[in-house]
Amino acid sequence: MAGDAWRTTWVPVERRLLGLDKRTLPPALAVVLLFAIAVWALPWVNEKVHVDDPIVAGDVIQVGPSVEFVPAVGSNLVHGLRQGDAGATGYPEQAVVTYEGIGFEVIADAYDGTPAQLLEQIKKNDEGLRDNGGLRVTGDPVTITNDAGDEGVFARYDGNGSIGAIAAFVFDGIGVEVVTQGPPTVEDAVPPAVAAMIRSVRRIP
Repeated sequence: MAGDAWRTTWVPVERRLLGLDKRTLPPALAVVLLFAIAVWALPWVNEKVHVDDPIVAGDVIQVGPSVEFVPAVGSNLVHGLRQGDAGATGYPEQAVVTYEGIGFEVIADAYDGTPAQLLEQIKKNDEGLRDNGGLRVTGDPVTITNDAGDEGVFARYDGNGSIGAIAAFVFDGIGVEVVTQGPPTVEDAVPPAVAAMIRSVRRIP
């Protein structure tokens, strides 16, 4: 009986490599390969694939066929297209960038009223704020002027765990909504880079 056990465990010389049974090598190598992929290859690939789309000097974001704005250098393009990158479907009517923890969204659509009326409409039906955590316009609207000399209105709002501001412009029948949103730790004053982005929103010349 002991001799039978010896026969089942003994491996002939022609089936051995470095003292190991050659038949066990493929499964062992497969385990080593999977380990190497998990420990080294996947993290390396993850480091090389950048999900961010950073804004560089000279970038202009186009919203719909008629509106553009200049995001702050170093901000990240989350949704939308740079001017010159439109495909067959054209430019989307919404663009979103983030800058130092602040979200900046621009929406353009047909509108026949004034900027003040557009802001009132937003306050009534929450169309512009519906996805932003129950934000409520709380500040009195004030008049602002963009870099092209067009007047709009601007008001602050707060919500569940975030604060921000909303601006409204109307350019020849195109209503433009600009929503900024950040955590409550953001200073009460709009950061200069964000204020510059708001002022840069204009109709394409």
